[in-house]
Parts: sequence; C-alpha cells; structure tokens
Amino acid sequence: MTKVTIYRKNGRIVGYKATGHSEYAEYGEDIVCAALSMALQLPLGGIQDVLDLMPKFEINSDGYLMVDMRGMNALGKEKELDALLESMALMVENLSKEYPKNVKLVEKEEK
Repeated sequence: MTKVTIYRKNGRIVGYKATGHSEYAEYGEDIVCAALSMALQLPLGGIQDVLDLMPKFEINSDGYLMVDMRGMNALGKEKELDALLESMALMVENLSKEYPKNVKLVEKEEK
C-alpha cells in the first residue's frame, strides 16, 4: 500500500510525502502506481519549471517521495502554487477512494 500524507498549515498545503508501493499489479503494469506517480510528481515539476520555485524534495526508487514548501518564498505565486497542490490532493483523494486497498491518504494540519 502507498501512504500519502499531505501537510497543511492554515488550510494551505505546505508539503507532502508518499511511502510504499501500491501493489495493485506487477512492476510495469501497475496503473495505480502510475497514476500516483503522475499525481505526485507533476506538481513538483510545475513548481520548479513553471513557477520557478525550489522546494526541498527527495525521491528514491523504494517508493519514497517528499516535497516540502515550508520556508520557500512563493510571494506573488501563491494562487498558482495552491492550484497545483490542491489538484494533486484531489487526485490522490480520488485514487484513495477508488483503490482503498492500495492507497491511503492522511491529511495533517500543522499549528
């Protein structure tokens, strides 16, 4: 199972983390893994290449991805950043409902 944790502060997404493998199908045939990978990596590319911002991030082949926007100066780009991140959150939520044995979504509000 892949566990996705979305971190929020004052309702806004400030980071997200994914761990594990969906185990829906064999490597190379796992549509849940492919959908999750797209949903989680697309916002990172948009943040870096479209918004020209640099969050902290880590990705490895063991099913781990972490993106952290805390401390990143997004002044003037908050609306676009929020659109990317909320779209990701919606996609992950939909996947967790469609494939509850393979995807678990946890949201945490920070103080």
